[in-house]
Amino acid sequence: MRVFLTGATGYIGGTVAQSLLAAGHQVIGLARSDEAAERLTAVGVMAHRGDLKDLESLKSGATSAEGVIHTGFSVDDWGKLDVAFAQERAAVEAMLDTLKGTGKPFLYTSGAGVFAETGNRVVDETASPDAKEDVGLRIPIEQTVVQAAEHNIRTIVIRPGLVYGNGGSQIMYAIAGLVRQAGGTHTVGDGQNAWSAVHVEDLADLYLKAIENGPAGTVFHAASEDKASMHDIASAIARTLNLQGPATVWPVEEAKGALGPLAEGLASNKRISAAKAREVLGWRPQRIGLIDDIENGSYPAAFGVTGGRAGG
Repeated sequence: MRVFLTGATGYIGGTVAQSLLAAGHQVIGLARSDEAAERLTAVGVMAHRGDLKDLESLKSGATSAEGVIHTGFSVDDWGKLDVAFAQERAAVEAMLDTLKGTGKPFLYTSGAGVFAETGNRVVDETASPDAKEDVGLRIPIEQTVVQAAEHNIRTIVIRPGLVYGNGGSQIMYAIAGLVRQAGGTHTVGDGQNAWSAVHVEDLADLYLKAIENGPAGTVFHAASEDKASMHDIASAIARTLNLQGPATVWPVEEAKGALGPLAEGLASNKRISAAKAREVLGWRPQRIGLIDDIENGSYPAAFGVTGGRAGG
């Protein structure tokens, strides 16, 4: 299958590209610069020049392929997420309009952030997204994608939990930044909240299974059975960095002034079940767990730790 992939040079998209290539598919990656095009070509991805604001480039990319995976997201100003999500909606609608009546698959990347707070519940795809403002602006885009199945497009929404692995993830680096500044375990709120997590390579496996066999108009959660509280994550990072200061808490309202909407996200629960992906697609996450990856896997080197613990 020839797959048009947005976000092909990014953390999730780049891993998805490698999963598709390994399975024998061709990948056409959206590239907004010559440098990005060269990076894609070097790893076996065909470069398609354009960007997420250039709707004609998105339409032509979708037309040239037998399936589309949208992992890209463009933000010019994190203080104006409404603008970013308006652009996101326009990009998604442009590609969907191009695919009408073709029966081709279209995969949209959402996230567990569409749930404001799951508490101690582990929610599945039947739960109603309820995030407000900011990330909540993704909810109507999800609905647009699901409803587009009525126009003979095999649309699928994927909602990952906390994505980690291969030394990446903006959220992981955000938490590590807080820990470094505090000199020890540091959380927004008491840290007892937890996000369901998924290794980026396991997530890429799910995209592969979904584009090959996922039913139209379906939403899939992506998370392993591995769960850790934000306190556990911050503590593991502190141990890896050999930062032995006392554990501290940043009140959510204070943190919001510096971190914006990220503060509430880091202090909330995002507990999701991926049983549906296991049952429908036979997806089986199997990579290293989150805490083990922080302490013994890809993150020590990514955090600049060499020869054991930092400072050890």
